[in-house]
Amino acid sequence: MEEFGHIVNTDGVDFGKKSFLGIGFGHGGVPIDVVPLHLLGRLLPNYTLLVVDEFASFNGQDGTGHVLALERALDRLDKVYGRTRRLSCSNFMNSDGYTELLNSLKSTIERNDELRNLARKTVPEKYRNDANSLDYPINKVACVAHLFLDGFGLKIGPERERVYDKVLSVLNQNGRYGFKGFVKGLEFGYTLPAFSLSGKSVVPYIPNRKADRILLGDDESQVSIKLGRASEKSLKYLATLGYVADYVLRGNCMGDFRNCSGNQLRSKVERSLMDGIIRPYNGGG
Repeated sequence: MEEFGHIVNTDGVDFGKKSFLGIGFGHGGVPIDVVPLHLLGRLLPNYTLLVVDEFASFNGQDGTGHVLALERALDRLDKVYGRTRRLSCSNFMNSDGYTELLNSLKSTIERNDELRNLARKTVPEKYRNDANSLDYPINKVACVAHLFLDGFGLKIGPERERVYDKVLSVLNQNGRYGFKGFVKGLEFGYTLPAFSLSGKSVVPYIPNRKADRILLGDDESQVSIKLGRASEKSLKYLATLGYVADYVLRGNCMGDFRNCSGNQLRSKVERSLMDGIIRPYNGGG
């Protein structure tokens, strides 16, 4: 369907497979950009949101409060749009099977230059020389492998996930690292770019640049004020979020905003967001 193509890149990927998308969190609230990630549960036949609750500890953080805020937001989205299946990393990352898989991958990645360098590229440069800098990417790989063994055949994520996916792809090459056939048949899909109000590329679920993002729970006046300073690129992106949400909620077709600009575009965006997300989420529509 047309609306689906406004959330993910549909080229060459079998979206009929059992799929998952890892969703993170951060300080400052839950961005409105998580809405289309949730809505994939209404557009795909066998889709799960993976809450990466265990990963804050790898950054030396206590993410308990942030995870709770995300879970509450997702609960509310379930009530508004219908339930999307959800799984938390804490459900399996402490199991014996996961630990065995993790240890095998950790040993292989750390002792091979190519794999170790690929994993290191996923780490912010200022942290790359830390003693435990590879714990995060190695656990990312292990989580995907664990889910693949549990029947998932499609990993979906933002474009930034490609650096992690490269490690998986190399591990699967010709078995030279002892993992021949590893995640064989696993496919990767990518969500379309997300933008802050000023038009900068952002990770949908990370609320960095809080003042430059619309957050779930913002009231209508806050949203209107924020839209008043949004770039045209951001406005067209946000219009898509609102229209896709309205399609899922009411079956309304997407409005034509692509050739609009200025106040006309801003008006269409505000209407689409209010009708499709803000009022339903806040309980007013």
